[in-house]
Amino acid sequence: MKKILLLSSDTAHHRYFINSIESNNIIFTKYFFETIHYEPSFKVGPIFEREEGHFESNNFFRSVSNNILDSKIIKVDSINSDESIKKLNAIKPDLGIVFGTGKINNKVISIFKDGLINVHRGLAEKYRGLDSDLWAIYHRDYDNIGVTIHMVDSVMDAGNIIFSEKLKISSRMKTHQLRYYTTLMATDLIKSTIIQYLNNNLNHRVQSSKGRYYSFMPKELKKIVNIRFNKYCEKL
Repeated sequence: MKKILLLSSDTAHHRYFINSIESNNIIFTKYFFETIHYEPSFKVGPIFEREEGHFESNNFFRSVSNNILDSKIIKVDSINSDESIKKLNAIKPDLGIVFGTGKINNKVISIFKDGLINVHRGLAEKYRGLDSDLWAIYHRDYDNIGVTIHMVDSVMDAGNIIFSEKLKISSRMKTHQLRYYTTLMATDLIKSTIIQYLNNNLNHRVQSSKGRYYSFMPKELKKIVNIRFNKYCEKL
């Protein structure tokens, strides 16, 4: 049996991701959760985070549980730490799925026999890095909000693409709902990715363009984006 690890952090949307995937008989061997959260030196919120959390808690766990097996959780400060590397080497994993960690170094990547696959909640060929959906809205680039599933290499969000799918925006959407909808997309795409991997027919392609790298969106710009997206949806 292939040893597939999840490299992530312990959040509601990541718990939904785990349980939804495992309900399809795709089982992670262990969940490595980073406990250090990187914070910028400038304010990034709150703007819509409270509504985001409330919406997700009311919708994610209608069909799947919020509980995961404690025995499968391995907490580390950072995926790149010596402690993490020691534990990863002891497992000898085949494949890793990355969803919401810091940048992973080459030493960690080399541990995985069949590589690492990243969930990027954005279209990597347009927007790499953080808050990709929000940066697309800031640029009024509503056709380039979505999810990319790609191989991990030494350059952030620049690895070969397995899937890239745009979000279908509706008139009822709000900014605080975006993470929910892109997580649903990411979950379905990773299910398909792992099935292809297990069937030995996983395909990927070189990115056609290198998207601009973005960091955290400042609070003042988030205010603009929140109003802009909500007004855009209302007019659809």
